[in-house]
Amino acid sequence: MNLLLSLPVLATATAAVQNQPPVLFGHKGLALFVILAGVAVFIGLVALVGRRLGATHPDAPADAPAQTAPAPASVGADADAEAPEVLAAIAASIYVMLGPKAKIMEVRTPAPSVEALMQMWALEGRRQIYTSHNFR
Repeated sequence: MNLLLSLPVLATATAAVQNQPPVLFGHKGLALFVILAGVAVFIGLVALVGRRLGATHPDAPADAPAQTAPAPASVGADADAEAPEVLAAIAASIYVMLGPKAKIMEVRTPAPSVEALMQMWALEGRRQIYTSHNFR
């Protein structure tokens, strides 16, 4: 039993005498494989624990958004972005459907996608380039 405990010390001492760093298990490829296998096992254990916790702890219910009453004359934050004709059409359709006592509290428009924004910037850049040229 004393012989087994002294083998790693002997290998380290031999490597130090030869000015070489000690290599795990005596082979670099095997050492790399053992380390990577250990990392893979660790990642697998973390994934299993995460799945177990996800199954036993459901998502918390979302808090209800605060109900704030906007001003009756408010047409939303993007009122300048909407054309007056569109707002008039919305108001007319609400009046027809719900009657004169209905109030429009807010009008929301979906935000443009990233692709649409990129296309708008490209078109604006082209417009600036074309308008900067002098025609003869």
